[in-house]
Amino acid sequence: MSSSLGPTPGSALVAPPQGRDPLRGDARAVVRRWQGGKGGPCAILAIVWLAFVVQWFLVVERLVYLDGRWPGSELAWRVAVVAMPCAVTFSLWCVHFLDPGVIPPKKETDPEVLWYQTQSRPVVLGERFVDATGVPMVVRFGKDFRNQTTKTILPANLVHPEDPEGPLLADGTAPEFNKLCLTVRHCSTCRVWRPPRASHCAICGHCMARFDHHCPVVGTCIAQRNMRWFIMMFITAGLACGGYLGGAVVRATQVCDGELGVGRAKCHGTWEVIVLSIYASVLAYGAIVLLCVGVSYTVGMLADVTTKERLGKKPPGFDKGLGAEAKHWSARSSVGGGTKRSCLGSAGGALREVCFAPVSIRPRFPDSRLDEVSTDKRAQG
Repeated sequence: MSSSLGPTPGSALVAPPQGRDPLRGDARAVVRRWQGGKGGPCAILAIVWLAFVVQWFLVVERLVYLDGRWPGSELAWRVAVVAMPCAVTFSLWCVHFLDPGVIPPKKETDPEVLWYQTQSRPVVLGERFVDATGVPMVVRFGKDFRNQTTKTILPANLVHPEDPEGPLLADGTAPEFNKLCLTVRHCSTCRVWRPPRASHCAICGHCMARFDHHCPVVGTCIAQRNMRWFIMMFITAGLACGGYLGGAVVRATQVCDGELGVGRAKCHGTWEVIVLSIYASVLAYGAIVLLCVGVSYTVGMLADVTTKERLGKKPPGFDKGLGAEAKHWSARSSVGGGTKRSCLGSAGGALREVCFAPVSIRPRFPDSRLDEVSTDKRAQG
């Protein structure tokens, strides 16, 4: 649902003073884009390829291949050893350089927001219209618990008859918790209406669709369009650790074999077994941690719950037993105003939203000079 807001009856659209945005003060500030560094990705690449070098010279080149029993085993293992770090590198590149889900910023503040700021009231009713199904609707402007400007589109019969511009609706609920309402928040930095589940990242300088979290290790936000690559990075890295661990264990057993190595009695004190033991211990730890993290993010994606929704700041009253309707704050479904869905419905919607999202290089909007925020100083979420 969308609306084109005009002034309500009896009010005038007041133009802001020349040279000054009513949303902001006089001071000037620079909004910088993509401030995440490349130190984290470079460190990941160094670790990945260091593990490859150790595997190649300590395991691949020293293994005794039983081609008579398993033909082509040497070639297959050599290809696998090279392919695994390449897969991790590819997924890391996709996470860092592809578009995570940027909502393009605007140069001018939306006239709806300018109009709302001139009303000098915390809650203002705007345009009334009839939707495609014939239901009378009304646009409601206000502030959320983070002091961000919100726009709610709701059925006209939910407007409180005695206090139409009060904090609660006719049924006693807040607009953010009512499944019949659609609430979007305005980002005063990007000057856009953020769709449900979107959030602004101060480090990347953009609003991100289906924002999950900002990861300083990979130097970018994890959001709708790069979540699949983020999960792929953990899964491929965990599988690579497991594969390399298997190769190290096989080589260690060969060293301790009486026919292929020095024998069990002499192998425990050799440098090769000591190095392989340390190498295998690190790989085992990495495989367990990386696969567990990858699986946890996969489960969260299929359940259609983001990290921000699980761990982020909740509105007042969220933890006070408001029931299932409080879940609407997270807008777990962008269709239907946050209506709770079945497990299969959540998984199917998440797969379409995340796994089949468009692929593109992250956009390069230039750094922009914006007026410093005066009314919405709180961190945007």
